[in-house]
Amino acid sequence: MTHSCEPSGINQETYDRLKLLLSLNMRRQILLAVCDDLVLRDRLVTQLESEVAYPLPSNTEGDRLDDYPHLVSLTLDLHDPNPVVQMAQWLTEFPPPAGQDYRLPAFQIIGIEHLTRQPAAVQRLFFSYLDGIERSLPMMEFSVLLWLPRPWFNALKESAPDFWRCRNAVFEFVGDPTPLTHPSHPSEAATATPSNPSPQLPASSPQPKPEAPAAQFSERELLKILHHDLRSLDRERRSPSANQSQSTTTDDPPKALTPPPLLPLTTQTSHSSTNGSSPAIAHGMNGKSLGTSYSISVKNGGSVTLNPIKGIPAERTRAFIKPTAIPDLDLDAVTDPEVLKEQIALLHQQQASPSVLSNAYRTLGNLYRTRVEEGNATDAEILAAIQAYEQVLVWLQESSPVWIDVLNDMGNLFWMLSRRSLDPEKALSNLNQAIATYQHGLARVKLPEHLPNYTMLQNNLGAAYSDLARFENPAESLQKSIQAYQQALRHRNPDVDPMRYALTQNNLGTAYWNLAQHYKPKDNLKQAVAAYSEALRFYRPETEPLNHAMIQNNLGTAYWNLAQHERPQDWLTLALGAYRMALRYRTIDKTPAAYAATQNNLGTAYWHMANHCKNNPEARLDYLRQAIVAYAETLIAVERIVMQHRWEGNTSPTLNFDVYATHNNLALAHYQLATDYQIPFQDDIRLDHLDLALREHLKALQGWMDKADLHQTTVGYIARTVRAFYNQGGIKAQNQALSKIPANLLPEILPQL
Repeated sequence: MTHSCEPSGINQETYDRLKLLLSLNMRRQILLAVCDDLVLRDRLVTQLESEVAYPLPSNTEGDRLDDYPHLVSLTLDLHDPNPVVQMAQWLTEFPPPAGQDYRLPAFQIIGIEHLTRQPAAVQRLFFSYLDGIERSLPMMEFSVLLWLPRPWFNALKESAPDFWRCRNAVFEFVGDPTPLTHPSHPSEAATATPSNPSPQLPASSPQPKPEAPAAQFSERELLKILHHDLRSLDRERRSPSANQSQSTTTDDPPKALTPPPLLPLTTQTSHSSTNGSSPAIAHGMNGKSLGTSYSISVKNGGSVTLNPIKGIPAERTRAFIKPTAIPDLDLDAVTDPEVLKEQIALLHQQQASPSVLSNAYRTLGNLYRTRVEEGNATDAEILAAIQAYEQVLVWLQESSPVWIDVLNDMGNLFWMLSRRSLDPEKALSNLNQAIATYQHGLARVKLPEHLPNYTMLQNNLGAAYSDLARFENPAESLQKSIQAYQQALRHRNPDVDPMRYALTQNNLGTAYWNLAQHYKPKDNLKQAVAAYSEALRFYRPETEPLNHAMIQNNLGTAYWNLAQHERPQDWLTLALGAYRMALRYRTIDKTPAAYAATQNNLGTAYWHMANHCKNNPEARLDYLRQAIVAYAETLIAVERIVMQHRWEGNTSPTLNFDVYATHNNLALAHYQLATDYQIPFQDDIRLDHLDLALREHLKALQGWMDKADLHQTTVGYIARTVRAFYNQGGIKAQNQALSKIPANLLPEILPQL
């Protein structure tokens, strides 16, 4: 291993290029330096500081060009590995001297290798922070150089894809890897200052199933839940008796849910108050935040841009900064974010106090949040809300009780972004950011003082982990979701807050239901039944009819799943009862989509019950007829929903079950009635049922033309039905059946007859 005071060979060329780029003092550059030899790395860092931080002018003999550095070295904070925050804090503590035009320094970050010994959650948090730099890049007035060992460099592309895409240059230094030891004191350069599931259809025997849980709510439903939670929270915050955060959550009944729905709990803080008063929530974050520190300034022409904050002046600069009166701005009265940005710019110009600025940024975040509640927000506005809340953390005192609420707000917004994204990578990145933010909030909770915040964050974390199961490690993610919900329930008193307690029990039941699809189905399904049953104790039909119906629907599906593993008739009987109870309150007039979903599930439960009564023709006939009625009611409701959307000029509705599977299941029920010769039907009645089966199969096939597997299976069902026509009525009946099949399908059907 060779370590010299000066880089040599290829390393010298790489160092010269890096030094030249830093010496140009360019802005918004993301630079990566790769070096496994930590001794060499430290010498290069020190050499850059000596040659770039305080450059010598060409026309003087040894005098410094200025006393404000061009390059600053920082050691990554392993407790909160957010490089942007550390840079912002440095700029806040050491702003450029007033009255002079200084370019902000570049920053080189070292110590990333020590993350290797940190928990996986901290490592993921670091990568999520790096991804967040992309949002701030257009506003950064400085450059960043990250020193990375090769394993961490190799992980960037996959773990921080947004950050990887915005890199400008990579500088690779050759050296022997250094064994990693526990971090000790920072190196000299580290503390520099200026002076230093899809629809299922069986391929063989027909087995209709209740639809799997919907992957996500509709956008309108998400916004309705968020709006309800935030408004109720604001009312609690404004209560004179509130002396603690009441930022727990409630949920409006969903408009269309198939069994069992995930009910993510989305809660945010109340509107900020300019006087800085707020209920006690949590201790500070040791002066750290999750975002970059930027101020807002008004350019010529009135355009508003973000620039790095000069910060609250350090002691050495206070002598020439005169106190300035702050205008009495009624920030809460502002409804236009652009106007509020201009007022915030004025506050910066007037050197407003950190508490005033944090409240101003919080009001800005809440304005964007209102647009989210109303359903008018774009992804860019959700990001703007996140950035505004990040600014709150930058200016908020470390002892402020608002930290946890703001972190929860940000987590909710990241969660919403993940559900809106059509790009799986973006969705996963935002979801991981939400999880990391919730965990950050939980790390700052002190029990029992912050009990409402603790239960709120645990519930939200559980919902986020349930979403994560759709992307990776489903069993592991769902187990984490269950643990989070259980932690919330340990501290949620049903006597004090019965609705939120019931909501979390429902979410727990849904997590168990999903876990049962991957692991120990009987055990986890019984846990789901227990959780749903507990939730029903508090969702009384007299006061919460739609929520009561939702839980009954979920309970019915858990019973149906258990029937696939043991005691089928017992569990199916319970499933039928739960679905019928749900339909007392899910009516076609009040909630047509939810009504359709539950009728569809009821039809499937009847169909399976009929299959367990093969030796009882009378009961089998009754169950199959009930299944046909339920499926027909489903399709009537769907037709009404579609017509309503067309009348309103909207696109076709998004239902969380496959309508074509309903057509196919209805066909199967008719086919079974026609071909079960234990049931005493006349020949013409059997032919009528076959005709109805053929018609419904053709409707299903029309909807599945672009789904090869389902298309092929349905063609097989159609051929089987045509053969049944022949068996029942001979060649004449078969020809009549074939005349109803589109000509383009006959080449697929005829070879199977």
